[in-house]
Amino acid sequence: VTVRIQRLGDADEVDAHGVDAHGADAESPGAAGTEETGAQTAEGTEGATGGDDEPRRYEFKLGDGEALPDVEAAIQSLDVGESGEFTVSFPQDFPNEERRGKSDRLRIFLDARQARDLPELDDEFAAKVGDFSSLEELKERIREDLQKEAEQEMESAVRGRLLDQVVAANPFPVPRSMVDQYIRSAAGDEKNELGEEEMVQLREQFGPRAESAVQRFIVIDRIARARELEATEDDLDERIEEMAERSGSNPGEIYARLQKSGQLDRLQREITERKVFDFLKSESTITDES
Repeated sequence: VTVRIQRLGDADEVDAHGVDAHGADAESPGAAGTEETGAQTAEGTEGATGGDDEPRRYEFKLGDGEALPDVEAAIQSLDVGESGEFTVSFPQDFPNEERRGKSDRLRIFLDARQARDLPELDDEFAAKVGDFSSLEELKERIREDLQKEAEQEMESAVRGRLLDQVVAANPFPVPRSMVDQYIRSAAGDEKNELGEEEMVQLREQFGPRAESAVQRFIVIDRIARARELEATEDDLDERIEEMAERSGSNPGEIYARLQKSGQLDRLQREITERKVFDFLKSESTITDES
């Protein structure tokens, strides 16, 4: 949309006196507005201050978060060529701290509206976006992908809760060296080049999460060893064969590629974690709280 926005003043002052902060008639098209307030109201960004009495012009897409919710709602109530006066509230996380929690009275002019040119949802569209013979086949694939994504999210949540319960039932201290190594790895400091001052800041910011992550790693390792659930060569071969079948590749090529890229250990770790979580789930009663 293309709009012009003019600030009439603080909402309380306009409502109480019919004038803005500069004493101008709020109904007058020449009511004062600043570039700073206009830019921030329309786009939620820091603008330059100024003293132009004319409305400011903006272009943005509705629904993309480029404008404050109140501004978008006001624009949607207008037809092209119309204007109106609206009260706009600034959220508590607004970039300009002085405006947080406050409200402005604005005059908004809707000069133009363009609709997005969306393609027809038909078999031709489905063929263009992928190897689909019909729109129904595309919809079915989308449903399957969404279902898999939902199942993966649920599985991840279950895993996290199971490990948290194991740690809570068996608390143990985590060596600081392991926590520091985890933080360095997360920060990309593989060569241990971060100084002590930087590490202090990172510990304050990520320390609790890093300690929790290390505890989970240790718990998985201990359970895997105690229950003999560590990935075996047969497990690894089976997983690689599955990967080869899905991709239409040779298992030997995949093995060599994983080994060369250093991903073989990670794959073994994933297999071990899967076996540990399967064991924990078999020993637990899981209910759906939704």
